[in-house]
Amino acid sequence: MGKIQFYGAMSLDGYLATLDDHIDWLTTLPDIPADVGANTLAAMHTAILGRVTYDAVQDMAPNAPLNPQNSAMTSYVVTRRSHHAQPGYVFTSEVVTTLAQRLKADGNVWIVGGSGILTPLLAANLVDDLYIQVAPILLGSGKRLFGELAQPHHFQLTATHQYGPLAEVVYHRRN
Repeated sequence: MGKIQFYGAMSLDGYLATLDDHIDWLTTLPDIPADVGANTLAAMHTAILGRVTYDAVQDMAPNAPLNPQNSAMTSYVVTRRSHHAQPGYVFTSEVVTTLAQRLKADGNVWIVGGSGILTPLLAANLVDDLYIQVAPILLGSGKRLFGELAQPHHFQLTATHQYGPLAEVVYHRRN
């Protein structure tokens, strides 16, 4: 049985992207090592992302694998819109909590993108680990990484790393 793990970055003030879904504030940071997250991403069996994140990834790097550490990985895009088949991607309207639990049976699941995918999983207490790289920028507005939750969810800090200008914090869900 695998784990459900969020792996991604946010600004100091908790934003994942600008209001128009750009992350150039992150991708243009100098001195980020090329191998950041290589070991974590290599251990991912599948990924779940929303359509907005999928569209942003395709705009930034069309035809590139979502996970260069595991280019054969299947990524599930949760959307209500129909899409043409795309190698490496499955488009689904399955409820994200059901999808994540099903995929976890086969290995580690990488949660990619924002609060529309992450928040329901947190609310259902399904996220095992959070790998968050904090970028040294205050965006002031944008799309938040975390959405509103009805109750607190507790995590334990298990590691910290510095990757150039990024500070990575790793948390594990406390039961």
